[in-house]
Amino acid sequence: MSRHPAGGGDSARGFDYIRSMGSYYASRTPRAALLAVEEGAAPIESFAYKVLSSKPLFEEPYNLEELERVLAHPGLSLGDAMLLSEIFADMTKGPDKELALFAAESLGALEGRWARRVEALRPVALDAAEAESCPEGEGGFAFARALFEYALLEGRYASIRNYYLREAYYVLSSSAEACASAEGFDLRIRCLLHLGLVDQAEAVIASELGKRGDGELLVLAAEAAFARKDPRRIRELLAGRELAELGLDPDREHLLRGWTA
Repeated sequence: MSRHPAGGGDSARGFDYIRSMGSYYASRTPRAALLAVEEGAAPIESFAYKVLSSKPLFEEPYNLEELERVLAHPGLSLGDAMLLSEIFADMTKGPDKELALFAAESLGALEGRWARRVEALRPVALDAAEAESCPEGEGGFAFARALFEYALLEGRYASIRNYYLREAYYVLSSSAEACASAEGFDLRIRCLLHLGLVDQAEAVIASELGKRGDGELLVLAAEAAFARKDPRRIRELLAGRELAELGLDPDREHLLRGWTA
């Protein structure tokens, strides 16, 4: 690879860099561009160009390099994975066959990543069930959580989504004593809500209201009422509540405050 002074010389100044950028090291991210400048592999204009030309990842036209980078990230969150899934699914419907193939392969890689997580946790959950125990971070809850996330990732296919939601609910219900926790209870409710079983979800929530003082159960109750399109019930749930004392994260607290205004 040819190396260039950090200053870039007269031929790389201003718009000259854009005309000759093909002859320089191609950085994928602003940080990589900065490192390339520090190593003398590219002019300072390359860093400025990368920073100023950056745009949101999930905005059309899509930046394929950025999509690939996010997809390959080992700590990819469920939220970002769901957005990637929507993007790739949309891209498969486009007229560009090469782009559609890229999207299909990327979608398969994304779904396969979550599917492998499910299968990796399945034997752990079975072993825990046989031992009638649920070690922290393992066993029934972790397996059910993986099933739940995979269901959301496959949300565009109702039959697949509902299959994994039901399996997650079954795992949580069958190991209720072994994995008795507020976290497990809340995930059961979310499974019911995503399945559209609002009556059942509200009945389970009602059995727990008054026993727990945390805000997460209140959020679930409000979500169930919202699914039923019952704003009056939401206001009843929030009446007289000091939301700041419920230990909610800022986003959830802000969401509930919207109903008390």
